[in-house]
Amino acid sequence: MSDTYRVALLGFSDFERSTLASYFRLAGRSTPGYQLVPTGEESDFILADADHAPSVQLVLATERWSQAVFVGSRAPAGAVAWMLRPIDPLQVMRELDALRLAVAAGAPAVPDDPPLAPPAAAAAPPPAPTARALLVDDSPIALRFLASRLQPWGLALETASNSGQAIERLARHDYDFVFIDVELGADSELDGLALCQHIKRHHPLAGSVLVMVSAHHSELDRVRGTLAGCDAYLGKPLQATELERLLVRQGLKPPPAPAAGAPVAGAAASADHA
Repeated sequence: MSDTYRVALLGFSDFERSTLASYFRLAGRSTPGYQLVPTGEESDFILADADHAPSVQLVLATERWSQAVFVGSRAPAGAVAWMLRPIDPLQVMRELDALRLAVAAGAPAVPDDPPLAPPAAAAAPPPAPTARALLVDDSPIALRFLASRLQPWGLALETASNSGQAIERLARHDYDFVFIDVELGADSELDGLALCQHIKRHHPLAGSVLVMVSAHHSELDRVRGTLAGCDAYLGKPLQATELERLLVRQGLKPPPAPAAGAPVAGAAASADHA
């Protein structure tokens, strides 16, 4: 491959396509660079709408799984790279960089456990979300891991990488759950505890459950979280049983157990990243 890599878009709204096109025009000037091309046949990589079933099926049919970044509310089973909406162009570039390095290292064109469902099953839309959740963490890996654990519960998920983005999202939408990391990085004006206090004071949403998720989860840390106003405190690495107890207490129905041998979306992500 040259220093400029070609990327095709599959799916997406006109607005998202326009936004991505503007960003790719800038990205094409860097080295290595990325430029959009009209079709998948002439592309090195694919950016696919995970909520658009025909796009997902086309990636599988053309055996482009390991060259595709999926964007949507749910990661297709076996997806190599996936991110949530709203689309963060910088994260798109990071995912493309990771795929580029993997392909250069000789990654296979199809995952070891690709989706085994027939086309009709793959095209079925996901169940309607039963609740809405905002995930706040400065680590894309931690966001992806938490999302992979929450999506089987039928939650509609949105993310924020700093306190400012979280406050902006909260001003526009109501959420049933807000999951907040304590340490939100240098790009945040507020840490997780201060953000929790801000939400309690300025966004007193009826029924909203504020959940701290942190690698710091001693008794003192949990007390600090309670004083900040959180309703629950989960430690990292995230324990599935703790998360399940929390969600069941809030009235959510546990997801059905996966079939034997079925790939688990996001299973490759690590919960240890904070």
